[in-house]
Amino acid sequence: MFDEYFNIDHVRRSELTMTVTGPEGFEMKGGSNLSKISRDPLDLVAQAIGDNHQYPDGFMLFLGTMFAPTQDRHGPGQGFTHVVGDVVSVATPQLGCLVNRVTTSDKAAPWTFGIVALMQSLARRGLL
Repeated sequence: MFDEYFNIDHVRRSELTMTVTGPEGFEMKGGSNLSKISRDPLDLVAQAIGDNHQYPDGFMLFLGTMFAPTQDRHGPGQGFTHVVGDVVSVATPQLGCLVNRVTTSDKAAPWTFGIVALMQSLARRGLL
């Protein structure tokens, strides 16, 4: 079902946008096209699986973006750093938008929904 709408060529041509919105009103926008990454996604997958690497529950490959934040945030020459409360959005029209709010690890909720839970959820909904 998914393959009818999305395939590796869609991944290779994905246009990504990223936005950081800070609690103090700071805003930064950027984007990139995955066609510009240095290694093909299938090459990266081939390097991650094989006789020396097994993933019984599968794995996710995060390709990232080619966008590197360079906008000064706290003054000229200070560069960029996240602050608690930043809202970070990474989006592509084919898949939608992932939004996260920056916090410190001691205050973040424990991660309890892993790959196994994801696959079970997808299977229950008939998406596998």
